[in-house]
Amino acid sequence: MTDRTVGEFYDEPGMEWSLRSVGPHLHPGSEEATVKLAARAAAAGLAPGGVIVDIASALGSPARFIARRFGCSVVCIDMDLRMHTAAMTANRRQGLNRIVQPVLARTEHLPLANSSCDGAWSQDALCHMEKAAVLREVARVLKPGAILAFTDFIARPSIRSLDLAELRRTWAFPSLFTIPKYVSELDANGFEVLLAEDRTFDLATQGRSGLPDEEFWWRQFVEDWGQQEADARLEAGRIWQSLLQTGRAGYAMFIARRIGDQ
Repeated sequence: MTDRTVGEFYDEPGMEWSLRSVGPHLHPGSEEATVKLAARAAAAGLAPGGVIVDIASALGSPARFIARRFGCSVVCIDMDLRMHTAAMTANRRQGLNRIVQPVLARTEHLPLANSSCDGAWSQDALCHMEKAAVLREVARVLKPGAILAFTDFIARPSIRSLDLAELRRTWAFPSLFTIPKYVSELDANGFEVLLAEDRTFDLATQGRSGLPDEEFWWRQFVEDWGQQEADARLEAGRIWQSLLQTGRAGYAMFIARRIGDQ
């Protein structure tokens, strides 16, 4: 079987499964995780106002939260037109369409001017990208002193090449960085790392499996999308849970400041 692409991972059945698994923020912990990251970013100096770029903004739930939380404009970068369409509908419904702006683009090639953003944000999305290229682009578009706040899934030292191959095949992760690798890349791109924290323990209480209607939901999923699709999503879940339980993969939070003349 060939490696899954990001578009395939978030196709229609994939979106249904993801929303069921982690909710409309499309990351573990849903809005609670967004609130935690925002609190750490604010403590590090992410100031109200200005322009924040959201890397892989998906359905825009975190972007809408940070627009309200920081009183800022948010440029939402994502390459999935379906995500943007859904986000724009929600933006209008919540009266945020003027300050939360979706931009269809690759995160490795941000269509933004040098030093044009006051902050950058991403949640559990760099795992799907060429991370070094994205960090270079984020560094380019941030003003000196600007804060980058993000969370992501990480590799642990004991991860095996077979594990990484399975993640490419089932989760569309081209690679996973360890915490030291992320710190090294941030340093190489002109960031001062303020926080690099393993938060894997957060995932222990963030799953949504075992809901009362679990059996009915899966029967309906099979009816709508077929047993093969259901088996593929179940396999992805089992692979990830195995890596977490054996300590070969995890989850981390990062806060960094763009170095430069103020």
